Amino acid sequence: MIKLALKVKFYSLFRINLKSSGTEYELDNEITIAELIEKLDQEYDGYFTQKLLEEDRSISAGAIILVNGHNVLHLDQLETKISNQDIVTLFPPSAGG
Repeated sequence: MIKLALKVKFYSLFRINLKSSGTEYELDNEITIAELIEKLDQEYDGYFTQKLLEEDRSISAGAIILVNGHNVLHLDQLETKISNQDIVTLFPPSAGG
């Protein structure tokens, strides 16, 4: 049987700082991007809320969250639903130039 899981890929400073290219979760049912960030925070000590979200719980300027290659800003933002077989890609806000 093929294992179906939600794949979460880390890029840029996430990959460097966490020394990981990502993680996987086997979900019982759909969750939202907000719920995924909470799940990641449990595993990584609050790191993702700090890096991806503003104090008002909106997505930080410059942070990129993709679901199957589509930016969540053009979907339902933090309420975008995800499930097994989806691929979520996370890029931290970048600075400098």
